Amino acid sequence: MRVIECMAIALLAGTLAAVADNTGTDPAHKYTWGENVGWANTAPVDHEVTVHHYEGTGGWLSGYAWGENIGWIVMGIAGGGPYANTTGNNWGVNLTANGDLSGYAWGENVGWINFGAAQCDAAINPANGEFSGHAWGENIGWLKFKGASPAYGVRSMAFYTQPQGTPNWWLNAHGVTEDYNAGDGVPASAKYAMDTDPNVAGDYLRITSVLNATAGTDVAFMPASTRRYYTLMRRGDLTAGGWSNVVGQVSVPGAGAEQTVQDTNTAARAFYSVEVKVTP
Repeated sequence: MRVIECMAIALLAGTLAAVADNTGTDPAHKYTWGENVGWANTAPVDHEVTVHHYEGTGGWLSGYAWGENIGWIVMGIAGGGPYANTTGNNWGVNLTANGDLSGYAWGENVGWINFGAAQCDAAINPANGEFSGHAWGENIGWLKFKGASPAYGVRSMAFYTQPQGTPNWWLNAHGVTEDYNAGDGVPASAKYAMDTDPNVAGDYLRITSVLNATAGTDVAFMPASTRRYYTLMRRGDLTAGGWSNVVGQVSVPGAGAEQTVQDTNTAARAFYSVEVKVTP
């Protein structure tokens, strides 16, 4: 007879130091350039361009840029996005899941600025928040978000991460800090790795059953996010040795809801854990 115990572990990927709960423009990387209009500042005091991002679906921009020669450029209507961009009452700049920008910004002095034309190639790199490409205005020509000589560019702090690896956009969306605890003993940083809600007590990764099967041992766990990767780990003794990955059950993509992985090893006693990572 096999003796089986279980637990779940959440691990985070690499980190990058950042300012807490800030999804605005990095003050050290705030300028865009237009040959016809000069510099525009995307981080004016209390009006900075802000990225509102949601994992797997994209998001939208709000806030303002300021140019000495063109005045204010607004990233979207006051109600926020995502913006339909079908009438003069629902315009703004949207962000796709892969980082592409589209839609329209507006300047009282310069009119519409298009982020989505084929030639614009405007985008944000989700790995570091760096803008690239161009936007186009009929009255001002091209606005360029990154240049090398002189070096300039725009970078959003929304994609910077906190010390435990949690991105600012996620903390901002949920209104929490990394160490926030909803009362279940699991900090928000771990719930980001688990892709669960940090404001809901009890919403965390757990092993739900361990069953002997003909081919081995079936370990079921939940929730299995389609945006996360899971590894089944095993050890024979909790007082000696360490955890080892179960062959064939490493970085398994989440399938949603409850998911089952299998250990074909038939040791007399085994303890199990499930490790979750944001990236494989």
